[in-house]
Amino acid sequence: MNKSLSTTGLLLFISLVVTAQTDTITTASKKLLSNSIASGRKSYAVFFTDSVDNRLTTADIWDRDVKLVTNASGIKQYDFRWHWYRNDSLLMEADAICDFPTLKPLSYKILRPKRKPTEITFEQNEVQIKTVSRRTKRDTAFTVNHGIPAFAFPMDMEIFSLLPIKKSGQKFIIPFYEPGSPTANWYPVTVTGYEDLQLTGHLMVKCWIIRIDYTGSAASATFWITEKDRDLLKMKSCFKGKCRYKVKLY
Repeated sequence: MNKSLSTTGLLLFISLVVTAQTDTITTASKKLLSNSIASGRKSYAVFFTDSVDNRLTTADIWDRDVKLVTNASGIKQYDFRWHWYRNDSLLMEADAICDFPTLKPLSYKILRPKRKPTEITFEQNEVQIKTVSRRTKRDTAFTVNHGIPAFAFPMDMEIFSLLPIKKSGQKFIIPFYEPGSPTANWYPVTVTGYEDLQLTGHLMVKCWIIRIDYTGSAASATFWITEKDRDLLKMKSCFKGKCRYKVKLY
């Protein structure tokens, strides 16, 4: 991420926080509904369509596991695991440990078949990264100071389910850090509506609809989250004439 993008994100943050109705959600704010965390696995079909919903790809499967664990010191922590399957093969696995109840990331590991893992350790606003250089193919380690009490971006679906949503029109500003990136950034999230989402047949479920706008681009994504159980059922994001869907299977 270049400096201009970081500056854009900072200006966006400043303009939003001065607006009274925008709620800042960080790992330091302790505003997430951590009591709503439900342990267990959720599986999603992830696929692309064209702009008129003609299927362009077969579906990848994402298995996302969440549980509360107790470490060797007796401290409760949040354990997140993500398995990404394509064509019946494991494409990627990620494992994160976070503080509870803030969900501040403590460690993040990325594993891919036939490749050494990327190991990331979080200390205050610094990130220690151990990986393999794409250029030299050798082991490397470096430090990133992202400067923001940010959440880990691959956990955005779980974070959104815990937002203190009360009404349509609500606005949030949330920092996320993509593991391995040079900096974190701020992202505006808006509760755009409330509707009955059709599941199968005549089965409907009441959902909040939220939208995240991605800093530095015109892209955005819309999520449907059940009102009662705060279960993320669907995501849709359209860009460059294509749409990406994430649809909960079970």
